[in-house]
Amino acid sequence: MPRFRIPGAQAPAWVILETGTTAVLSLFSLLLIGRVIGPHAAGVGTVALSAFLLIDLAASSLFPDSLVQRPRLEQDHVDGALTAHLLAGFGGGLLLVGLAPLLSLGAGSGEEVRDIALALAPLLPFSAVSGACSGLLLRQRRNRLLAMRAIIGHPIGLTAGLAAAQLGAGAWAMFVQQAVATAITFSLLAWRLRIAYRPRIRLAALADLWPVAGPQVLSILALAGRYRIFVVALGMLVAEALVAVSHIAFRLVDSVLAVAWGSMARLSIQRLSALQHDRAALAEAYGDLAQLQALMGMPIAAGVALTAGDLVQGLLGPAWQGAADAARIAGLAAVVGFAYGDTGGLFVALGRTRINLAVALAQLGAPLTLLLVLRPETASGVALCWAATTVAIAPPLAGLALRHLGRSPPWLARRIAPGVLATAAMVAAVLALETRLSAPPLLRMAAAAAIGATVFTLVAWLALGRRLPRALLAAGPPPHGSPSPAPVLAPG
Repeated sequence: MPRFRIPGAQAPAWVILETGTTAVLSLFSLLLIGRVIGPHAAGVGTVALSAFLLIDLAASSLFPDSLVQRPRLEQDHVDGALTAHLLAGFGGGLLLVGLAPLLSLGAGSGEEVRDIALALAPLLPFSAVSGACSGLLLRQRRNRLLAMRAIIGHPIGLTAGLAAAQLGAGAWAMFVQQAVATAITFSLLAWRLRIAYRPRIRLAALADLWPVAGPQVLSILALAGRYRIFVVALGMLVAEALVAVSHIAFRLVDSVLAVAWGSMARLSIQRLSALQHDRAALAEAYGDLAQLQALMGMPIAAGVALTAGDLVQGLLGPAWQGAADAARIAGLAAVVGFAYGDTGGLFVALGRTRINLAVALAQLGAPLTLLLVLRPETASGVALCWAATTVAIAPPLAGLALRHLGRSPPWLARRIAPGVLATAAMVAAVLALETRLSAPPLLRMAAAAAIGATVFTLVAWLALGRRLPRALLAAGPPPHGSPSPAPVLAPG
């Protein structure tokens, strides 16, 4: 009888577990705390927390990817990156202090918004340094330690936030949750990283990292901010009810797809950067990861499109039917986005992050342009404006990746074929079930999920030759030729 084994410290399963835990808790934390503190207090906390998270994204994303990608990492690179993140955290804290009075303008509880923002500011240096530490640990493939951020930090933070909410803390419960999670993450990563660190910056070392780091951090900010900008523009063009319906649809899709997107981004940067000087091995690894991405993402995206109607009707009621229609469109478009692998990780590995920046700017500008030109009057029309870019950008982006790899479209098609075949079989089975099953929406959705998962798993298993995807097997040698995961300064 086979025994259950905990995956090794470098196993990709830890990456999937971390992103899955983060996605689930991120989706439900606001709902759970918001239910206790009420919509007004939740809105107050959200305003302050949104400003904190946006600044934190910029401060913590400066050099992690370039630390992973750098073929030869010296002590000056490590010291400079950690110090730059620390200074960026302090600068971000000062920026949030300066923005705090502005955040309170127009709010009914302006003073409370300001006070929470001021209380969040001291957390930014710790979070920024955690971002640099995560890059060093990702380079070492210490995936289990990175997963502990979500497995330990997020549940404890959520528990602390709920306890504060029950004690009547109101909007401050959201601050408590963020503060506890940030403190645990920093303590865990800084304690277990175990490197010699001297707070100093050598400009030559940062100049080595910046060609990758500069465009990449701008692309991250563009991708992270594009939805917020899209919603603001939407609110200027359509009624508030349509904004709300569209927002529900996008949140429904993004919350479940975050597991696939997040896992593949982490695995791709880690694996491909280690093989950047061996194009044949790099292409094979990219093909394996593209296969895993199709197997993970396609069924989830198609499942959202198939069950959105029952989910929305069962949880929200007929008045929100427009959200289901929009979610179907966004889900179907996402299926296309999972068909060609994680090009972002590939271009980081190749040091071509300017391509990622160009793609991010296109994904930011194209939906806004369509929104202004088409001026949709339904949630489906809004979803078409948002999703059209995903479909349109897929062929040229896939072609660009294949050209850098020296591979052909049929080669990629063979790699993703198991995911495509299994997803098609799943869709056929679910559609056949829904035409014959008359039941309440949530029960029908549960039955569809069970049948779909069973059919997908069986067909995928057979299409893979009754084995696991290669990308989930042994991770191979440590990155950049390092003999063990412990040293940070791996030889090139």
